Amino acid sequence: MKRVGYVMEEIVDRRNLEEAFDYKVRGRVARSRKGRWLITHREEVLDTIGRELLEGTWTPGSYSERMITERGKTRRIQSVTLEKAIALNAVMKVVERHLDPSFITATAASIKGRGMLYLFEQLRRDRKRDPEGTRIVRVDGIRKFYENIPQGLAMVCLRRKFKDARLLTVLERCVKLMPQGLSIGLRPSQAIANLVLSTVADHRMKDTLSTRHYYRYCDDTRILTATYGESTLRTRQLHRCLTAVGLEMKPCGQCYDIEHRPIDFLGYRLFGNGRTVIRKSTKQRFARRWARVRSRRRRRELAGSFYGIAKHADARHLFKRLTGISMKDFSELGFVYMAQDGKKRFDEPMVSLSELQNRTIEVKDFETDIKTREGDGRYIVQFHCDDRQIGDGKFITNSEELKQALLMAREKNFLPFRTTVKRVTFGKGKSKYQFT
Repeated sequence: MKRVGYVMEEIVDRRNLEEAFDYKVRGRVARSRKGRWLITHREEVLDTIGRELLEGTWTPGSYSERMITERGKTRRIQSVTLEKAIALNAVMKVVERHLDPSFITATAASIKGRGMLYLFEQLRRDRKRDPEGTRIVRVDGIRKFYENIPQGLAMVCLRRKFKDARLLTVLERCVKLMPQGLSIGLRPSQAIANLVLSTVADHRMKDTLSTRHYYRYCDDTRILTATYGESTLRTRQLHRCLTAVGLEMKPCGQCYDIEHRPIDFLGYRLFGNGRTVIRKSTKQRFARRWARVRSRRRRRELAGSFYGIAKHADARHLFKRLTGISMKDFSELGFVYMAQDGKKRFDEPMVSLSELQNRTIEVKDFETDIKTREGDGRYIVQFHCDDRQIGDGKFITNSEELKQALLMAREKNFLPFRTTVKRVTFGKGKSKYQFT
């Protein structure tokens, strides 16, 4: 496996640090006393974080704990100070960008662009394409997943992926924050846990053992097979992969025929005939909240949230029965968004210029004089990158050099054009991006 180096330079890039700060210090946090102090001392805080990360002196420091109970499960959650959370967010934005492409497509949770619906739709599509090969369902989970991940194994997996000593030092301090296992609540724990299971189980099950229908959401797995015999074989193989590294499966694993019982996974229940309904506990929670709430604004929020769940299931009648609102396809409205200023915004995901560094892109279009929270006069640029990790996207720039280059390309009818984004250092610790 090719290891990744010079990651810390990407992490301490000023744009990356600023994005991490803006993500953590927003909304209610920004209005708090601590948030107001951080906003006032923003530059000083970012300078300190960048210096400590580069020098290798940064540590997660002390942490606080609290107990939370959610749907019958009680967990002990650790949290660090807001300054440390900003630093961890900056670190993991870059680390996850390098880790995510190595994960199999049939896994989700804590992976950008892969939520519950992403994995459920994949399972439902496979079930439709191969009904005979997905008849028997095996349900499994890992017992006390985060608490039982061996710290030594986590570091071995990280060292196989990264060779930047400063980054590995930071991640090791996060891994060893707890006496045993990984911290629940610390952002790096999610990506590291995914990396561990990807290394010891996912790729072995999919690539080496050729398990066709294997799905994992965090520590919950579903294996779909054609017969009970094959299901037993795949389950034993998965158990061997996990027990070899000290992880233990829950004793309550189940195996059944989908024709007799639906697949209960990720908030939905999928029946053998393809019918999809919402999980009973989800319906009950919404109905109870709906009955308690009287505020119109809050009811609109609840209805919108439940609509987002119901539209992916056969739940039109249920939605109307609970809310009194007829559920229609949004496409029936014929709605086309047009910004008040008449300018294009483009529908692609936002990408920072630091993510495009040293990559070749095709600039397709751009819009001038866009107002953002950072200020007015920005340009928004629509592009395509051949790297499948990025694909189509857009970025915002206030660089006079890039603005002039874009305007010249439009004036000479040179759009679209291909270019490589380079980062150039000048002055004392200053840098800029150029098209080359």
